[in-house]
Amino acid sequence: MSEPRINSVRHFLCGLAMGAADAVPGISGGTVALVLGIYRRLVDAISQVNGQTFHLLRKRDWKALAERFDIWFLLALLAGVACGILTFVTILHDLIGEPDHPARTKPLVYATFFGAIAGSGYLVTRMIHPKNRQHLVLCIVLAIVGGGFAYWLTSLPALNDFTTAPNPLVSFLLGAIAICAMILPGISGSYLLLILGAYHYFSGIPKAMAKGQLVMEDVFAFACFALGCLFGLLSFSKFLKWLLHQHEAATLSLMGGFMIGALKKLWPWDESAPVENPYPHETISCFALMVLAAAVVIAIDYIARPKAADPL
Repeated sequence: MSEPRINSVRHFLCGLAMGAADAVPGISGGTVALVLGIYRRLVDAISQVNGQTFHLLRKRDWKALAERFDIWFLLALLAGVACGILTFVTILHDLIGEPDHPARTKPLVYATFFGAIAGSGYLVTRMIHPKNRQHLVLCIVLAIVGGGFAYWLTSLPALNDFTTAPNPLVSFLLGAIAICAMILPGISGSYLLLILGAYHYFSGIPKAMAKGQLVMEDVFAFACFALGCLFGLLSFSKFLKWLLHQHEAATLSLMGGFMIGALKKLWPWDESAPVENPYPHETISCFALMVLAAAVVIAIDYIARPKAADPL
Protein backbone atom coordinates (compact mmCIF):
# COMPACT_ATOMS: atom_id res chain seq x y z
CA MET A 1 0.00 0.00 0.00
CA SER A 2 1.36 3.44 -0.95
CA GLU A 3 2.30 6.02 1.70
CA PRO A 4 -0.65 8.39 0.92
CA ARG A 5 -3.10 5.50 1.29
CA ILE A 6 -1.51 4.40 4.55
CA ASN A 7 -1.81 7.97 5.86
CA SER A 8 -5.46 8.15 4.75
CA VAL A 9 -6.25 4.92 6.61
CA ARG A 10 -4.43 6.20 9.70
CA HIS A 11 -6.29 9.51 9.59
CA PHE A 12 -9.61 7.69 9.13
CA LEU A 13 -8.88 5.58 12.22
CA CYS A 14 -7.92 8.73 14.14
CA GLY A 15 -11.28 10.23 13.14
CA LEU A 16 -13.05 7.03 14.17
CA ALA A 17 -11.49 7.34 17.64
CA MET A 18 -12.48 11.03 17.82
CA GLY A 19 -16.06 10.22 16.85
CA ALA A 20 -16.27 7.44 19.43
CA ALA A 21 -15.00 9.84 22.11
CA ASP A 22 -17.47 12.55 21.13
CA ALA A 23 -20.31 10.07 21.55
CA VAL A 24 -19.64 9.84 25.31
CA PRO A 25 -20.80 12.67 27.60
CA GLY A 26 -17.61 13.78 29.34
CA ILE A 27 -15.04 13.11 26.59
CA SER A 28 -13.91 15.49 23.86
CA GLY A 29 -12.78 14.40 20.42
CA GLY A 30 -10.26 17.23 20.64
CA THR A 31 -8.56 15.31 23.45
CA VAL A 32 -8.07 12.33 21.15
CA ALA A 33 -6.74 14.55 18.34
CA LEU A 34 -4.28 16.17 20.73
CA VAL A 35 -2.96 12.86 22.03
CA LEU A 36 -2.73 11.36 18.53
CA GLY A 37 -0.60 14.29 17.38
CA ILE A 38 -2.99 15.69 14.74
CA TYR A 39 -4.61 18.51 16.70
CA ARG A 40 -2.71 21.47 15.27
CA ARG A 41 -2.97 20.12 11.73
CA LEU A 42 -6.73 19.73 12.19
CA VAL A 43 -7.17 23.27 13.55
CA ASP A 44 -5.02 24.72 10.77
CA ALA A 45 -7.04 22.88 8.10
CA ILE A 46 -10.50 23.93 9.31
CA SER A 47 -9.54 27.56 9.91
CA GLN A 48 -8.72 28.39 6.29
CA VAL A 49 -12.07 29.96 5.33
CA ASN A 50 -11.42 33.63 4.49
CA GLY A 51 -11.34 36.02 1.55
CA GLN A 52 -8.58 34.08 -0.18
CA THR A 53 -10.73 30.96 -0.09
CA PHE A 54 -13.62 32.67 -1.89
CA HIS A 55 -11.16 34.15 -4.40
CA LEU A 56 -9.93 30.64 -5.25
CA LEU A 57 -13.54 29.46 -5.50
CA ARG A 58 -14.35 32.17 -8.02
CA LYS A 59 -11.29 31.18 -10.05
CA ARG A 60 -12.26 27.48 -9.72
CA ASP A 61 -8.71 26.70 -8.67
CA TRP A 62 -9.59 23.35 -7.14
CA LYS A 63 -5.99 22.20 -6.74
CA ALA A 64 -5.03 25.28 -4.72
CA LEU A 65 -8.19 24.91 -2.60
CA ALA A 66 -7.39 21.25 -1.90
CA GLU A 67 -3.87 22.16 -0.78
CA ARG A 68 -5.12 25.09 1.29
CA PHE A 69 -7.55 22.90 3.26
CA ASP A 70 -5.24 19.86 3.44
CA ILE A 71 -8.24 18.20 1.84
CA TRP A 72 -7.20 14.53 1.81
CA PHE A 73 -6.25 14.64 5.47
CA LEU A 74 -9.48 16.45 6.34
CA LEU A 75 -11.76 14.20 4.28
CA ALA A 76 -10.28 11.00 5.74
CA LEU A 77 -10.47 12.38 9.27
CA LEU A 78 -14.03 13.73 8.96
CA ALA A 79 -15.21 10.47 7.37
CA GLY A 80 -13.82 8.65 10.40
CA VAL A 81 -15.45 11.11 12.81
CA ALA A 82 -18.84 10.70 11.10
CA CYS A 83 -18.58 6.90 11.15
CA GLY A 84 -17.42 6.97 14.77
CA ILE A 85 -20.28 9.14 15.95
CA LEU A 86 -22.99 7.33 13.98
CA THR A 87 -21.70 3.91 15.08
CA PHE A 88 -20.72 4.47 18.68
CA VAL A 89 -23.47 6.88 19.69
CA THR A 90 -25.93 3.99 19.37
CA ILE A 91 -23.67 1.39 21.00
CA LEU A 92 -22.59 3.63 23.86
CA HIS A 93 -26.15 4.91 24.33
CA ASP A 94 -27.11 1.32 25.19
CA LEU A 95 -23.98 0.61 27.26
CA ILE A 96 -24.41 3.78 29.35
CA GLY A 97 -28.19 3.77 29.61
CA GLU A 98 -30.50 6.61 30.62
CA PRO A 99 -29.70 9.16 33.38
CA ASP A 100 -32.35 7.73 35.71
CA HIS A 101 -31.72 4.11 34.71
CA PRO A 102 -28.00 3.61 34.04
CA ALA A 103 -27.01 0.39 32.34
CA ARG A 104 -25.17 -2.27 34.25
CA THR A 105 -22.11 -1.69 32.05
CA LYS A 106 -21.95 2.09 32.64
CA PRO A 107 -19.29 1.98 35.43
CA LEU A 108 -17.04 -0.22 33.28
CA VAL A 109 -17.38 2.10 30.27
CA TYR A 110 -16.72 5.22 32.32
CA ALA A 111 -13.77 3.59 34.12
CA THR A 112 -12.17 2.78 30.76
CA PHE A 113 -12.53 6.33 29.50
CA PHE A 114 -11.43 7.75 32.88
CA GLY A 115 -8.14 5.89 32.61
CA ALA A 116 -7.68 6.86 28.96
CA ILE A 117 -8.21 10.57 29.67
CA ALA A 118 -5.97 10.46 32.76
CA GLY A 119 -3.22 8.93 30.62
CA SER A 120 -3.86 11.56 27.96
CA GLY A 121 -3.54 14.32 30.53
CA TYR A 122 -0.10 13.02 31.43
CA LEU A 123 0.90 13.05 27.76
CA VAL A 124 -0.28 16.65 27.35
CA THR A 125 1.94 17.79 30.23
CA ARG A 126 4.92 16.37 28.31
CA MET A 127 4.07 18.64 25.36
CA ILE A 128 4.34 21.82 27.47
CA HIS A 129 7.71 23.58 27.25
CA PRO A 130 7.78 26.86 29.25
CA LYS A 131 10.35 29.44 28.16
CA ASN A 132 11.41 30.45 31.68
CA ARG A 133 10.35 30.29 35.32
CA GLN A 134 7.73 33.06 35.00
CA HIS A 135 6.25 31.30 32.00
CA LEU A 136 6.18 28.06 34.03
CA VAL A 137 4.22 29.79 36.82
CA LEU A 138 1.74 31.13 34.23
CA CYS A 139 1.29 27.63 32.79
CA ILE A 140 0.64 26.18 36.24
CA VAL A 141 -1.91 28.90 37.03
CA LEU A 142 -3.71 28.34 33.71
CA ALA A 143 -3.79 24.58 34.32
CA ILE A 144 -5.38 25.15 37.74
CA VAL A 145 -7.89 27.62 36.28
CA GLY A 146 -8.76 25.21 33.46
CA GLY A 147 -9.16 22.32 35.90
CA GLY A 148 -11.34 24.39 38.23
CA PHE A 149 -13.56 25.59 35.39
CA ALA A 150 -14.02 22.07 33.99
CA TYR A 151 -14.76 20.69 37.47
CA TRP A 152 -17.40 23.41 38.00
CA LEU A 153 -18.90 22.83 34.56
CA THR A 154 -19.24 19.09 35.12
CA SER A 155 -20.97 19.76 38.46
CA LEU A 156 -23.85 21.70 36.89
CA PRO A 157 -27.24 20.01 37.07
CA ALA A 158 -28.80 19.01 33.76
CA LEU A 159 -31.89 20.80 32.46
CA ASN A 160 -35.03 18.92 31.55
CA ASP A 161 -34.61 16.86 28.39
CA PHE A 162 -36.19 17.94 25.12
CA THR A 163 -39.10 15.62 24.36
CA THR A 164 -39.79 17.16 20.93
CA ALA A 165 -37.60 18.80 18.30
CA PRO A 166 -36.15 22.17 19.44
CA ASN A 167 -36.99 25.17 17.27
CA PRO A 168 -34.52 25.85 14.40
CA LEU A 169 -32.63 28.66 16.15
CA VAL A 170 -32.17 26.62 19.34
CA SER A 171 -31.00 23.61 17.30
CA PHE A 172 -28.51 25.83 15.45
CA LEU A 173 -27.12 27.31 18.69
CA LEU A 174 -26.88 23.88 20.30
CA GLY A 175 -24.84 22.66 17.33
CA ALA A 176 -22.49 25.66 17.50
CA ILE A 177 -21.93 25.22 21.25
CA ALA A 178 -21.43 21.47 21.00
CA ILE A 179 -18.89 21.57 18.17
CA CYS A 180 -16.80 24.26 19.87
CA ALA A 181 -16.56 22.03 22.91
CA MET A 182 -15.89 18.92 20.83
CA ILE A 183 -12.75 20.38 19.25
CA LEU A 184 -11.52 21.79 22.56
CA PRO A 185 -9.64 19.12 24.56
CA GLY A 186 -11.18 18.38 27.93
CA ILE A 187 -14.54 20.05 27.34
CA SER A 188 -17.08 17.59 26.03
CA GLY A 189 -19.69 18.73 23.53
CA SER A 190 -21.80 15.72 24.44
CA TYR A 191 -21.74 16.72 28.09
CA LEU A 192 -22.76 20.31 27.30
CA LEU A 193 -25.68 18.90 25.34
CA LEU A 194 -26.50 16.73 28.36
CA ILE A 195 -26.50 19.80 30.64
CA LEU A 196 -28.71 21.66 28.17
CA GLY A 197 -31.15 18.74 27.97
CA ALA A 198 -30.50 17.97 24.30
CA TYR A 199 -28.10 14.99 24.37
CA HIS A 200 -30.64 12.19 24.50
CA TYR A 201 -32.79 13.80 21.80
CA PHE A 202 -29.97 14.29 19.28
CA SER A 203 -28.13 11.05 20.15
CA GLY A 204 -31.37 9.16 19.60
CA ILE A 205 -31.72 10.41 16.01
CA PRO A 206 -29.18 7.98 14.46
CA LYS A 207 -30.91 5.12 16.25
CA ALA A 208 -34.31 6.27 14.99
CA MET A 209 -32.84 6.68 11.51
CA ALA A 210 -31.58 3.09 11.52
CA LYS A 211 -35.06 1.88 12.51
CA GLY A 212 -36.80 4.11 9.94
CA GLN A 213 -38.69 5.98 12.68
CA LEU A 214 -37.59 9.54 11.86
CA VAL A 215 -40.16 12.23 11.14
CA MET A 216 -39.53 15.40 9.11
CA GLU A 217 -39.48 17.53 12.25
CA ASP A 218 -36.51 15.54 13.56
CA VAL A 219 -34.73 15.71 10.20
CA PHE A 220 -35.12 19.50 10.05
CA ALA A 221 -33.92 19.93 13.65
CA PHE A 222 -30.88 17.74 12.93
CA ALA A 223 -30.12 19.76 9.76
CA CYS A 224 -30.19 23.01 11.78
CA PHE A 225 -27.99 21.38 14.40
CA ALA A 226 -25.50 20.35 11.69
CA LEU A 227 -25.43 23.91 10.26
CA GLY A 228 -24.71 25.21 13.76
CA CYS A 229 -21.84 22.72 14.04
CA LEU A 230 -20.41 23.97 10.74
CA PHE A 231 -20.67 27.62 11.80
CA GLY A 232 -19.07 26.98 15.20
CA LEU A 233 -16.32 24.88 13.68
CA LEU A 234 -15.28 27.51 11.13
CA SER A 235 -15.41 30.45 13.53
CA PHE A 236 -13.90 28.93 16.69
CA SER A 237 -11.09 27.17 14.83
CA LYS A 238 -9.56 30.52 13.81
CA PHE A 239 -9.26 31.56 17.45
CA LEU A 240 -7.74 28.19 18.38
CA LYS A 241 -5.23 28.44 15.54
CA TRP A 242 -4.06 31.83 16.78
CA LEU A 243 -3.72 30.54 20.35
CA LEU A 244 -1.72 27.46 19.33
CA HIS A 245 0.67 29.42 17.12
CA GLN A 246 1.16 32.41 19.42
CA HIS A 247 0.81 30.92 22.93
CA GLU A 248 1.34 27.17 22.58
CA ALA A 249 2.57 26.30 26.09
CA ALA A 250 -0.07 28.41 27.83
CA THR A 251 -2.84 27.02 25.60
CA LEU A 252 -1.77 23.42 26.21
CA SER A 253 -1.64 24.09 29.96
CA LEU A 254 -5.21 25.37 29.93
CA MET A 255 -6.33 22.41 27.81
CA GLY A 256 -4.56 19.97 30.13
CA GLY A 257 -6.39 21.55 33.05
CA PHE A 258 -9.69 21.11 31.22
CA MET A 259 -8.93 17.43 30.70
CA ILE A 260 -8.06 16.72 34.34
CA GLY A 261 -10.93 18.79 35.76
CA ALA A 262 -13.45 17.09 33.48
CA LEU A 263 -12.50 13.67 34.87
CA LYS A 264 -15.12 14.26 37.57
CA LYS A 265 -17.81 13.53 34.99
CA LEU A 266 -16.22 10.17 34.16
CA TRP A 267 -16.04 8.86 37.72
CA PRO A 268 -17.68 5.43 37.39
CA TRP A 269 -19.99 5.69 40.40
CA ASP A 270 -22.86 8.18 40.40
CA GLU A 271 -24.54 8.33 43.81
CA SER A 272 -27.59 10.14 42.39
CA ALA A 273 -28.38 7.22 40.06
CA PRO A 274 -26.71 4.01 41.26
CA VAL A 275 -26.57 1.02 38.96
CA GLU A 276 -28.96 -1.79 39.76
CA ASN A 277 -27.49 -5.30 40.04
CA PRO A 278 -23.83 -4.32 39.61
CA TYR A 279 -21.31 -6.86 38.37
CA PRO A 280 -19.46 -8.92 40.99
CA HIS A 281 -16.13 -7.31 41.95
CA GLU A 282 -17.17 -4.19 40.03
CA THR A 283 -14.84 -1.89 41.98
CA ILE A 284 -11.77 -4.03 41.29
CA SER A 285 -12.76 -4.36 37.63
CA CYS A 286 -13.20 -0.60 37.25
CA PHE A 287 -9.82 0.26 38.76
CA ALA A 288 -8.16 -2.42 36.65
CA LEU A 289 -9.74 -0.94 33.51
CA MET A 290 -8.56 2.55 34.53
CA VAL A 291 -4.97 1.40 34.84
CA LEU A 292 -5.13 -0.68 31.67
CA ALA A 293 -6.65 2.15 29.60
CA ALA A 294 -4.06 4.67 30.83
CA ALA A 295 -1.24 2.22 30.07
CA VAL A 296 -2.58 1.54 26.57
CA VAL A 297 -2.81 5.26 25.76
CA ILE A 298 0.74 5.91 26.95
CA ALA A 299 2.04 2.82 25.12
CA ILE A 300 0.36 3.85 21.85
CA ASP A 301 1.89 7.31 22.17
CA TYR A 302 5.32 5.80 22.86
CA ILE A 303 5.09 3.54 19.80
CA ALA A 304 3.47 5.95 17.35
CA ARG A 305 4.81 9.42 18.15
CA PRO A 306 8.46 8.92 17.02
CA LYS A 307 7.14 7.67 13.67
CA ALA A 308 4.43 10.28 13.26
CA ALA A 309 4.93 12.68 10.40
CA ASP A 310 2.08 14.97 11.43
CA PRO A 311 2.75 18.13 13.41
CA LEU A 312 0.97 18.71 16.70
